[in-house]
Amino acid sequence: MIADNGGALRGSAKTGGLGTDHLLVVALTLLMGGSVVALVGQHTAAQAGPAIVLSLLLAALGTLPMLYCLRVAMRRVPDASGLHGLLRAAWGKLSADVLVIALLLELTVTIAGLAQSMARHLYAAAEVIDAVPAQWMPLPMAASIMLLLLGAATALLRIPRALLLACALLTVKLGVGLLLLLLAARHVHYAHWIPWLPSAIAPYRFGLGGVLAASVALLGVLLGAGLLAGFCGTVPRARSQISRAAGAAVLLAMVWLMVLAALQSGLVEFAALASTRPLSVALQGVPQLQWLLPLLPLAGGAGLAALQIVLLLLAARLGLEVCPSACGNAGANARLLLTLALTVLGAVLALLLPESWLPQLPGPAGLLVLAAMCAGVARSQCQARAATDERRLLPMVLAPVATALCLLPAVMARTFVPVLMVLLVLLGGRLVHRYVWCSR
Repeated sequence: MIADNGGALRGSAKTGGLGTDHLLVVALTLLMGGSVVALVGQHTAAQAGPAIVLSLLLAALGTLPMLYCLRVAMRRVPDASGLHGLLRAAWGKLSADVLVIALLLELTVTIAGLAQSMARHLYAAAEVIDAVPAQWMPLPMAASIMLLLLGAATALLRIPRALLLACALLTVKLGVGLLLLLLAARHVHYAHWIPWLPSAIAPYRFGLGGVLAASVALLGVLLGAGLLAGFCGTVPRARSQISRAAGAAVLLAMVWLMVLAALQSGLVEFAALASTRPLSVALQGVPQLQWLLPLLPLAGGAGLAALQIVLLLLAARLGLEVCPSACGNAGANARLLLTLALTVLGAVLALLLPESWLPQLPGPAGLLVLAAMCAGVARSQCQARAATDERRLLPMVLAPVATALCLLPAVMARTFVPVLMVLLVLLGGRLVHRYVWCSR
């Protein structure tokens, strides 16, 4: 990956924390470890056509206000331990607890969905070579077992070692993608890119409306780089290191996805990419590259495994922030015990729930957390202006824009209503708990 500078390495070594290279691994895994290539292929087929590269550009530009607000928020609270600390400084402990617990639950459910998707990818790779593992082990059971193994490794390894494992798995995915790009570029037919911007056939189906609709869905993925703030308590210079790592990850993810989107839409008619594995569909018409077909689901499974490791680390960090007293009683084993508990819960969900029920990418709860953080920046600017009559135009403009850009993909997500109901239940529970505690 990208090496850290010497100062950051020395600082992280002194504090026992993470360096910029570790943060970059986390951010790249959040953006590219999941099934984002499949998402790009589906929106290419249904909404944007070959102009999906323009959607990716718009989505990357849409992350800039959020990244600016993240930097401002960390400057206001330089000693924040993570997302919970940033939210508590802006909105108080009650709101921070509710939002972070909702995010923690969403991450646990997402980890279970990723485990099911990883097992499905590995089974698909086995079927390419005429093996049928489903005959001797059901897919949900395989997903649960693999998640338990990954969770145990994540819990037992120190955080830098666990991120090194995630980096190795992500490198497998990106390496196979680079190999595919080098070998398949000569088979691209430029006629498949014409028309580059198909004419609109319905609202938000092709044309500029389709490009914008696809950019909203992709924006929800790229905004996931803001979850890197969950690790700000583990780095010596959080504001500069997290800002650089998140910005670099968004830029690299945008370029990489643009290249893969152009490649797969140049190998086959873009309408054929409406699949959960569009790259495999694109290679079906290239006999010279059929030997790559088993490698693609293996690479996808490696990326999903890396994302599970990163989400487990992030969920454990959030749990340590929300319940510092309970975790403090557990002593040095708090992270290990919490990671194992989340792993077991995710394995149970992966075993019992149908595949289509579980998300495979961080969704509305994470976006609502980021929207609350950006709204907190806007609120602090209004309070500062009222107190000192000082006007800072840039944060006053960008913070509301960032809040709206975080809310837009959250509201359009299919899991928004369940997440909203969970938030209301958590809020009611915290209010009842506070009332009972105060009445004693």
